Amino acid sequence: MNLIIDLGNTQTKVSVFSGKELVKRFVFDKNAFNEIENIVNQFPEIKKSILSSVINHTDKLITLLQSKTQFTELNAATPLPFLMLYKTPETLGKDRIAAVAGAISQYSKKPLLIIDAGTCLKYNYVTDVGEFIGGAISPGIEMRYKALHTFTDKLPQLTIETNFTDIIGTSTQTSIISGVQQGALFEVIGYIQNFKQQNKEGIVIATGGNLNFLVDGLKNSIFAAPDLILNGLNEILLYQHKK
Repeated sequence: MNLIIDLGNTQTKVSVFSGKELVKRFVFDKNAFNEIENIVNQFPEIKKSILSSVINHTDKLITLLQSKTQFTELNAATPLPFLMLYKTPETLGKDRIAAVAGAISQYSKKPLLIIDAGTCLKYNYVTDVGEFIGGAISPGIEMRYKALHTFTDKLPQLTIETNFTDIIGTSTQTSIISGVQQGALFEVIGYIQNFKQQNKEGIVIATGGNLNFLVDGLKNSIFAAPDLILNGLNEILLYQHKK
């Protein structure tokens, strides 16, 4: 079995795979050493592990994984199951790398646009021969709300409002919600339309903490993949041992 750990800016996601099959999935707060240790002890069949982290993590976690498993930490030097054409791979977010690996494993030989709606909105492009060529990064929903509140004196701090579809806000609050949420959707729609114009057979895949926001707003124009990053990390781990 494989242990997959994704340390994100807001959550720790952990999964256990048997081969390519997802057996168990867990979501914790950022500091989850004890929970991860419990999972390792709960599943003695775990033989291999991979860690992807966009935050500072403790040496204690590394020591645990190295003592219990064949351990891989995802970094710029990790061999990948796709061709990397990004000019600065050392600065490329590990979540973007994992999302690309997961998408290619599911949709090979197709142009891909992979949208990760998390702390940031990330757009990743893959050619039909499995080359990652780059993408774009913009502020995510919560970050946009926080920026409006932080950099003004009077605008309130708001959060995502589900089922909000108005374009024209009739109050300051609804104007902010429209600007943030509808603005983000219009941005995503623009990237999708541009991608589809250039890639008639292209596939759009979405993942991330705000996946439901995209699914509700975009309806049938995307494939939702909530476990894309975890699947991608497992594919990278399988590739290490296949080599």
